[in-house]
Amino acid sequence: MSGDGDIRIGTRERDDALAALEVHHAAGRLDAFEYEDRRGRARDAVTRADITALFADLPEPQPRFEADPARRNLPAKRAASSHRRLSSTLSALAPFIGIAAFALTRSWLALLLIPAIVIIAKNLDS
Repeated sequence: MSGDGDIRIGTRERDDALAALEVHHAAGRLDAFEYEDRRGRARDAVTRADITALFADLPEPQPRFEADPARRNLPAKRAASSHRRLSSTLSALAPFIGIAAFALTRSWLALLLIPAIVIIAKNLDS
């Protein structure tokens, strides 16, 4: 697996870097020429290493990167997908469960299970 420096960045990370460079320029740490040079390199940056190199000789503030952008929402997506699958399965089985309950009990009240199961299944998606 590649290092963190090889991870590609997006617009948000470039904007964070530009804002931090502006703070350093306002504090007098960067002259106008150096500020413009680093701004151009920040706009053209492709990886985290490109941004990190711009701040190697500067104190805070420095842009921060998320631990692993590809995995940040993975557990939430898996849980949502799991709930959707369960919801779809329950909705599909609801008529069969209701008819089976009716056949076993010979009571029309068992058919009320169908909408109840569908309502419960739809609430799992929320």
